[in-house]
Amino acid sequence: MALEGQGVKFYWSTSTAASTAQKVGEVTGFNGPSGTASVIDVTNLDSTAKEKLIGLRDEGQISLDLSMSAADTGQVALRADRASRTKRAWVIQLTDTATTYIRGKGYCLGFSISGSVDNKIAASANIEITGALTYSTALA
Repeated sequence: MALEGQGVKFYWSTSTAASTAQKVGEVTGFNGPSGTASVIDVTNLDSTAKEKLIGLRDEGQISLDLSMSAADTGQVALRADRASRTKRAWVIQLTDTATTYIRGKGYCLGFSISGSVDNKIAASANIEITGALTYSTALA
């Protein structure tokens, strides 16, 4: 069964523990985690076709689309942590009946704003994930 996007929440922690995470306000969309892994070529002269191994997984990035809110504590924390290069815990809360949480750690790589005539001031944040992800039905 498909999950609804409306109601998904993103949390950014003010410490390295996801249980102390605070909600980032005004999120209008997200993309990620977007993980991949490297391919290691192990072909040798006795091979009859390409031979490969898979490298360590890289969980990738998360991008957030936001309505800019200069006073939102979650957005303030993202901007401050980008400036100080601080690793934090993050949580995505899905909308399924079991309430699945995707958790990890990462760095805020970028926070940008944009605006135009007859439009809101929008913002975007990019999170670089470090380490493995966990999926669970408990926030802590």
